Amino acid sequence: MGKHYKISEATRRRCHIFEVAPEDQHRFTIISLELFHYLFEVKHIDFSIYFRVGNTMIEYITQREFSHELVNNIIKSRNKEYDDLDICLETKDMPHFNGIINNVRNKKIHNLLQKDPHLDPDTLKLFSNLSAASQMVVKGGIDQKVATFAKETASQVIDNLMESEIAIGTLSRMVLADPTLYDHSASVAMIAGVIAQKLLKKPKEISEKVALGGLYHDVGKTCVPCYILNKPGSFTPEEFEIMKTHTTLGYEELLKAIDQGAPIEQDVARVAHEHHEKFKGGGYPCDKHGRLEEHDHGIHEYARIVTIADVYSALLMKRVYKEAFSQEKALSIMQKASEQSYDPIIWGMFENNVQRSLKFYDLLEKRIEDKSKIIDMDEKKKKDKAQKSRKSS
Repeated sequence: MGKHYKISEATRRRCHIFEVAPEDQHRFTIISLELFHYLFEVKHIDFSIYFRVGNTMIEYITQREFSHELVNNIIKSRNKEYDDLDICLETKDMPHFNGIINNVRNKKIHNLLQKDPHLDPDTLKLFSNLSAASQMVVKGGIDQKVATFAKETASQVIDNLMESEIAIGTLSRMVLADPTLYDHSASVAMIAGVIAQKLLKKPKEISEKVALGGLYHDVGKTCVPCYILNKPGSFTPEEFEIMKTHTTLGYEELLKAIDQGAPIEQDVARVAHEHHEKFKGGGYPCDKHGRLEEHDHGIHEYARIVTIADVYSALLMKRVYKEAFSQEKALSIMQKASEQSYDPIIWGMFENNVQRSLKFYDLLEKRIEDKSKIIDMDEKKKKDKAQKSRKSS
């Protein structure tokens, strides 16, 4: 179990602290640590930020007291293994917070495009839209409105995907340049969509479903305690059993949303349940193996695609318990597990695509380098010519 957060005397003196009845918890919305980091990029806010400890609310940062020091204090506390601590906003203030996040994200993308001319702006724009859909799922749960927006976004992504080498290369370079921009579920959705449409040549309707499966694959993690999700060290056996429940919990949440009229297909929901199954068995929660097309205990094709996208994206990410890996390192790690874990047909195509992406961007870098050398040589010739001209005169 994680530790229990104790409210210090200094916090009690400085902050407004009050109790919230269970039936009033809906007045507050939990925000993720990843998005909370974006507040380092702003100078002021027009809402309050709270710690929730059980049913106790601590108004830790007010509009008047906002500072990056207090933001950092919250992050340091949240990174510790407390099992009863959440960062919250009043639900009515979420539109203001989302506006800040979108503005910061757009500025970061603009700055990235200025720094790295090889990044594809259309891919980054699509990724930003997917990230907005992903955050709606995490923060608001899945209802008809959220599911409709997610479906429209997935359709837009499939309609506008660039060549696979460019899309995957841009995502990979983006996370290395600015890890704070990375949204795992958005990345998985885009990579899975690339695999389905560009590599497996699936029709648009199927590719959209695969991308949606990627967007929803980790929805069950909202039910896993934050002290486990953010734990910097290895899980205990008990913690790992809790973590594994996110597959079943996510599947159940999606089925519930379907029953309530959300536009989500049953086979999309299966991705949440099966994305940790392994092709040769030994995965969870049901120890499935092989292809569903070949036998009843097989893994659905959408999940077999998303599994590869999920692992690749996770390896690229910097987390509290690991550093970010390069494309080469991520591919090397996946190669070692490929025979046991991945559908060999899908894996082979994906592996070749990442290799092509690496060569594509290496070639672009070499062209820029060669062009720079030519410019330097031309400048040197001009200087030498000018010096000779001055000497002769």
